[in-house]
Amino acid sequence: MRRRYRVEVTADGTGWISVRVPAVPEVQVQAHTREQALQFAAAAVASHLKSAAEAGNPIPDSDVDAIVVDI
Repeated sequence: MRRRYRVEVTADGTGWISVRVPAVPEVQVQAHTREQALQFAAAAVASHLKSAAEAGNPIPDSDVDAIVVDI
């Protein structure tokens, strides 16, 4: 199953890039580069959604073409 989610990327001025995924509020990651932060976010979303699916919990619908996650 393929899902796509909008992400919010912010820099805090101290060298950290933060990414949050509004459709999956449990996912918030930080890294030193934008690319790394997006990779971490994609991995965290995939892990969270896989766990949710295995537990029988609902999976949020795709909201945009930002992160592609295969479950």
